[in-house]
Amino acid sequence: MKKFYAIAAAAMTALSMNAQLYVVGAGEGLAWEPTDPMVVELENGAYTFEINDLTQFQISTELGDWDTFNTAKYMPTAALTEENLGTAVELALGGEGNISTPWKGDYKVVVAGDLSTITLTTDTPKPDPNAAKEIYLRGGMNEWGSPAEWMFSHKEGNDYYFVCKDATMIPAGTSLKIADADWNVYNYGANGPITIDDESWWNYNDQDSLMTEDFEGTVYITLPEEERGELTVLFKSGVFENSAVETIAVANGEAEYFNLQGVRVANPAQGLYIVRQGGVVTKQVIR
Repeated sequence: MKKFYAIAAAAMTALSMNAQLYVVGAGEGLAWEPTDPMVVELENGAYTFEINDLTQFQISTELGDWDTFNTAKYMPTAALTEENLGTAVELALGGEGNISTPWKGDYKVVVAGDLSTITLTTDTPKPDPNAAKEIYLRGGMNEWGSPAEWMFSHKEGNDYYFVCKDATMIPAGTSLKIADADWNVYNYGANGPITIDDESWWNYNDQDSLMTEDFEGTVYITLPEEERGELTVLFKSGVFENSAVETIAVANGEAEYFNLQGVRVANPAQGLYIVRQGGVVTKQVIR
């Protein structure tokens, strides 16, 4: 009996000494730096923190490099979804990947002091599912960023396209993905060489795609109906999508500017535009 009490006392002492939770991720004030994470103190029996523009994060009770951080990393046993917002979801030690929020927003996160559950709440409305999505080609050609000139144009429904030509030609040997700006809802790779002129299906959070030859043409994608389902992808070489501006006449070879919905803009301000000049249609960013 004395031995049992000694073990219990030691466990309680260890718990009291580790009254901090370490958080890394994508959100305001967060970074993917396990050696310099957000530190959350244990108060009133829980670890509570609020983060704006939160999309993904990880939590751990160990501070250090990734190997150290991952030894005490906790993950929910079920995905955090719209249906379980405000409900405590069970946590378990270990697991792969990140904790993803149902959508990008301002969240309050409550982790039980014994690390048994996690609860998310938010006042950020769910995005309109019918609104056009901001999706990019991201890779070695743009330092894995999401600049406006690499954003897909919306055709209709779940169909999008991107024209690769001139400044947006993709050189052979380039690794890339199709993703949103936060690597959250859309983050797709081919896990190997890209198939040219044949439709293929890319998986969420799969490995990078590799361009094996210089590519000029149009990339067509169809977003999945279900969250993080397969993405339909077609790299069509030598074909340049004109979309909504293809029937608009051009006089004297002068440049005409259109927004991404195909509406002509007489005096374009800063932003991304479709430009047609002399029968050639390109995307241009005015800064």
